[in-house]
Amino acid sequence: MRSILTLLFTLITFVTLSQNYPIQTKLKGDSVVILTTEQYRDIELLLSNQRDRVDSYKSDVSLQEKEIDSLKELLSKKTNIVDSLDILVKSKFSNYDSLQTKLRVMEDWLYNSAVDNAYLYYSHRDTTIMSIDLSGYALYGSRFYGSLSMERRGEASEDAQWKKWNRLYPQEPELNWELKYREKWRPVVVEFPYKIKQQL
Repeated sequence: MRSILTLLFTLITFVTLSQNYPIQTKLKGDSVVILTTEQYRDIELLLSNQRDRVDSYKSDVSLQEKEIDSLKELLSKKTNIVDSLDILVKSKFSNYDSLQTKLRVMEDWLYNSAVDNAYLYYSHRDTTIMSIDLSGYALYGSRFYGSLSMERRGEASEDAQWKKWNRLYPQEPELNWELKYREKWRPVVVEFPYKIKQQL
């Protein structure tokens, strides 16, 4: 009897060892999987490695999210700076256009005043430059005494015609005309700081 049990145990062990693991079977109505200890250790090691990798990925993702948040904040600040600079540039261009218009008006006024032989003076009360239109006058000067005098060319109603005449037939004194006057009575001629193109 004892030898039969020994034989039976040996056969069961042999059959058990000869099978490929894992084995799926039923135990008390449940499906179970039978593994060798080595297989269990391999699976446990694999799961442990996977858990470590997942934790590492989570850590990387967390770091990446922080970097993304930091970049978003930086982008928001840069966007605000760009918006601020855009407003500033638009303001500067608007101001530049306004200055260009103002300069054009001043150049036109100076040019037309000069062509019309205007006399300019500053009004302290109005804080502005005034122009006396002398287009209807002829200017005469005495080289000996340095005196300058004006005579009307015609009635005031003819001034518009003289304006047209001054533009159709441009006239100006000859170069260095003031040097022909006696030195002690010589008129002072002051040049405007920059050139103004002739208007057409």
